[in-house]
Amino acid sequence: MRWILALVFLTLPLPAFAETQDARKFMQGALAFALHREPDPRSPAYLRYFTRQLGNAMLLDGSRPEIGVVEAEVLCQCQDNEGVTAKVVRVAAIGADVAVRVHYASDGDWRHDAAFILRREGQHWRIADIWDDGKAASSLLKALEASNRERFARGRKMH
Repeated sequence: MRWILALVFLTLPLPAFAETQDARKFMQGALAFALHREPDPRSPAYLRYFTRQLGNAMLLDGSRPEIGVVEAEVLCQCQDNEGVTAKVVRVAAIGADVAVRVHYASDGDWRHDAAFILRREGQHWRIADIWDDGKAASSLLKALEASNRERFARGRKMH
């Protein structure tokens, strides 16, 4: 009887492990896309990596005549991806979401880390938020939404 209980106990974390491994593969694919190409942040091929909410917020931010919140390519965390490497260093389930910590280096020197919050949309993982240096206070989604709200509030006052 004990061995049956032990076997049942060992199989309990497997779905969470499979989920995090699936999320890791998704993130590795997104990073490879960003680092081995010159992605257009407005293209469907690029936006497929993001939730609709984050993708729409980035598109709205990019439609400004001036520089908005996003000043660089968000997947590679850079303006020029030459010599940049990115490595998934940690993956952890957080409720239904998964946090993926990515370590960035340029020509072998450490640059910084970022945390990508992944969420399922349908059957696919998508990036729901990005925390620069892994801190929730630096949420890209919150910054974009606040900036976009302010932009449209200013626009209504002018009319």
